[in-house]
Amino acid sequence: MSRTLQITLITLACIALYIGWRSLPVEKCQFLHYGDYVNSEGVIEGCGYEETEFFDMSKIRFPVIAELTPIGDPELGRPLSCTLTLFTTTGKPIKWEEIAVSHTERIHAMVVDQSLQDYQHVHPQPAGPAGYYMLEVIPQRPGPYTVYLDFIPLITSRRTLVATGFSVPGEPERPEPASRLEYLTGNFQMNWIPDHKELIAGQDLTFRLEVKTRDGSPTRFEPVMDSYAHVVAFDEADTGFAHMHPRNPFVEGQDPLHPDLHFTFRFEEPGYYRVWAQFIVNGEHLFAPFDLIVKNEHA
Repeated sequence: MSRTLQITLITLACIALYIGWRSLPVEKCQFLHYGDYVNSEGVIEGCGYEETEFFDMSKIRFPVIAELTPIGDPELGRPLSCTLTLFTTTGKPIKWEEIAVSHTERIHAMVVDQSLQDYQHVHPQPAGPAGYYMLEVIPQRPGPYTVYLDFIPLITSRRTLVATGFSVPGEPERPEPASRLEYLTGNFQMNWIPDHKELIAGQDLTFRLEVKTRDGSPTRFEPVMDSYAHVVAFDEADTGFAHMHPRNPFVEGQDPLHPDLHFTFRFEEPGYYRVWAQFIVNGEHLFAPFDLIVKNEHA
């Protein structure tokens, strides 16, 4: 075999391997999901389980335009279907098949009202032409809602974050800053336990999610989006969010009665934050809210 032919075959094999790699979905985040941060240009590099930061959406820009249009008039307590469009700033549609699978879904939509009391995690689905999607929520509070979208285009292999929203008629409520680390519902008591006496801005803060039953019966966890728990945090000013997974994100090898539910956060700014933990325990899909007051280091 000639040297020229060998080089040609090797080149073609490399091209085929590259195309195949890029076309793979991100199951369990093994390919594209690995630790993210904001660089000096305000661009997020990478993504993953090791993420700890709160992302201020006013400081982050992606070349993506997201528009959300309610179908009909939003009403409290009633299902609301919305059309979502995702296009690049050059007018190219972001196609469903060109978005990586991350935590069992292609697009994660974190929906929260101005009071931070109503949080819903939904997954838009394709509907109609390329770049068009549909999502459904059931708003429980009046006023504006912010919808944070989190997805990974295969063409960039980078996590993309954009915000859009809608509004429900009525007088909006404001958050009530406080520190609440316990939540009770039904037979369950949930605790959000910090490993620090004080929560200081600019430092890595570790928390443990504890779930107990009031009657002392066992708690058996089931995976939700390929993890034993997901945690999202929002700030009082509605500037952005943090989306966290356990420090040990894999369910394989863990005891479902006693999974490792430690999380690490880093809030760069002091203030009030509401944390929502999402998990399935004893067959019940639960959302537990906790409230944090993060202080300035020099306060």
